[in-house]
Amino acid sequence: MHKTLTTSIIALIFILTTTAASLASWQIDIEVSTTDPSSDTGMATNKLSIGTNPTTTDGYDNQIDTPALLKGPVQAYIPHPEYQPNQQKLWRDFRKDSLPQEWEIDVASSGVNNPVKIKWEINAPGNLNFILLDKDSNKEVTMASSTEYSYSNTTATPKIFLLKVTEGQGISPTTGNQSSSKGGGCGYIKDAGKRNMTGFGQIAFNMIILM
Repeated sequence: MHKTLTTSIIALIFILTTTAASLASWQIDIEVSTTDPSSDTGMATNKLSIGTNPTTTDGYDNQIDTPALLKGPVQAYIPHPEYQPNQQKLWRDFRKDSLPQEWEIDVASSGVNNPVKIKWEINAPGNLNFILLDKDSNKEVTMASSTEYSYSNTTATPKIFLLKVTEGQGISPTTGNQSSSKGGGCGYIKDAGKRNMTGFGQIAFNMIILM
């Protein structure tokens, strides 16, 4: 009886941990800001969220994706000209959990020569690589090695960036090479894999102790 119970528990642990791994997802939050004398804080900000989720599709998902509400001196969004008219510019864009993937990010600022700052926070496993490409200058920023990228706006035409996400060795936020962006310091990366210990992984761990 004890042997049968032990076997069942081991099988359940395998199922739970496998399920947790298959539901793994990642997210990067991006904040784009510029000066705004009319704002109480002196800054205008748009916030974007990009990532993957096991429940999403590669199209527009009404319960997850969020259309952008654009006004003011900075307008940042993820363009989707193939979507319906009211869904073609997003602040939140999640897709299927597959790699590699790319997201275009457009940033328009009405203030010529105004400084524009892009900051980010990454919540992802350590084996993912995040690159931000400034298509105007062809400059690549290794996002694990920095927290921000700044530039001076020169035109009202949207500036185009490309977020490239690939799977590979990954770059440690403490040992990765410093990028050529103006932002200093190390990228803020949370290991999404560790979060499993608060859910299915923790349940499995507790069951092992009980055995």
